[in-house]
Amino acid sequence: MNKKIARIPFAFVLSLMLVGCGEASPISSVASSSSSSEGGFSFTHISSGNSTDASSSIESSSVSLDIQVLATIDKNVEEADHIVVEAEDCDTSGCTLQSGCTSFYEEPDDKYNTSGGECLAAISSPSILAFKIDVKGTCDITFSTVCSKYENPWSLDSNVSYYLDDSDPFVTDYQDFGHTDTNEWYNWKTVLLGTSTGVTAGIHQFNINVKGAFPNTDCFYMTVANYAA
Repeated sequence: MNKKIARIPFAFVLSLMLVGCGEASPISSVASSSSSSEGGFSFTHISSGNSTDASSSIESSSVSLDIQVLATIDKNVEEADHIVVEAEDCDTSGCTLQSGCTSFYEEPDDKYNTSGGECLAAISSPSILAFKIDVKGTCDITFSTVCSKYENPWSLDSNVSYYLDDSDPFVTDYQDFGHTDTNEWYNWKTVLLGTSTGVTAGIHQFNINVKGAFPNTDCFYMTVANYAA
């Protein structure tokens, strides 16, 4: 996608237009079907049992999100070989665009070492993004995100909720963001979100619920432990 954001050319306003991420306490994923309402959106969580439907959608107040399977887990995955899900591959039809912007997608210069060459930005509340994971056996999944935010300190937990299926959101306490003189918008931080334990075989949904601001987000990482087919 070759879209770019048109920013208002004032430093103060620019400092308000980008948004950030987190470190975590382990939680267990919940294998059930339920409805939820967060950040102004009402949507239905998919069943996380032995589902084989990789193309079902969740309903928001105005759109039906097209949530795709973006990762398959069929073995243990160490940190050095982490699974990467590009943030820009998530459907953005459930997102609210920041005032003064024309797109959710940015293409940072190559010197900022962006995964996939693109990132998500200019998202404000209420917004919901999600992607699905096809898990072939039981396992524990650890989630991280790569993101940036102009301000420092800036509380990730106060602005964005990340959670698998209908589990409680991860608690990260992460707020160490900020910019540099030469890198205002893509000062990437890799933030540990948390671990979902005892994830069962089937299609699971990772949810990103924007309840305040949103960090520029490059991608999500996953590692896998205790896999059993």
